[in-house]
Amino acid sequence: MQHTCLLEAKDIRKSFLYRGALSVVLEKLDFCQSEGQFISIVGPSGCGKSTFLELLCGVSLPDKGNIYFSGKEITGKTGILGYMPQDDLLFPWLNVMQNILLPINVKGGKLESAKHRAEELVPLFGLENHLFHLPAQLSGGLRQRVALLRTYMTDSRLFLLDEPFAKLDAITRLQMQTWLQNLVEKLNLTVILVTHDIEEAILLSDRIDLMSISPGTFIRSFTLPAKDRMGQTEKVELRTEIQQMLIQGNP
Repeated sequence: MQHTCLLEAKDIRKSFLYRGALSVVLEKLDFCQSEGQFISIVGPSGCGKSTFLELLCGVSLPDKGNIYFSGKEITGKTGILGYMPQDDLLFPWLNVMQNILLPINVKGGKLESAKHRAEELVPLFGLENHLFHLPAQLSGGLRQRVALLRTYMTDSRLFLLDEPFAKLDAITRLQMQTWLQNLVEKLNLTVILVTHDIEEAILLSDRIDLMSISPGTFIRSFTLPAKDRMGQTEKVELRTEIQQMLIQGNP
């Protein structure tokens, strides 16, 4: 069955000037994501995973290639996809609710209706007891929940998450992975997650895309069965196969 691409990248190439020479980071990169899909991008450090997210959300331009969303070209256009970088980037002088409503203020939207909507969502994000706290008063996990709700308030249909749990301790990270899995199901989110954690990718994803380095490109995709149909043995075998391919760097 052929799925329609909600988000599509065609023949992407990206290079940077490094020490006077042109360094190609991404080359011949194609990507297609359907609505409702959770895709994790896994690859070695320096392969261009974060650069690819920056191209998708329009903060950087490709040297070559085009990006389409809902059939319309969005190459170089910002504010269409919800982008959450690794650092939460919460404003330290704003409380939780003020940080959540920041996208509405920036866009000059209707603040009162947005506040009511945020108040309805706050329990789902586990923030009902922290609305008037400043970021410095929150744990790392709570800060990431605030950042994700702020991203959700942009009304984007697709969310780009760049290693959101990388700086959390192991136990908090596991808790946040389970929480995100439940949130994605409840809100029917379409997500691209960049991660170095293969276990995290297997837990959360409908599909895992592997990238190679020098230059970065996709070398293999794994479509995962429904979460309740994947046994522990299958997970171990998949993790081992992904690890071997990342070490070898080829399909």
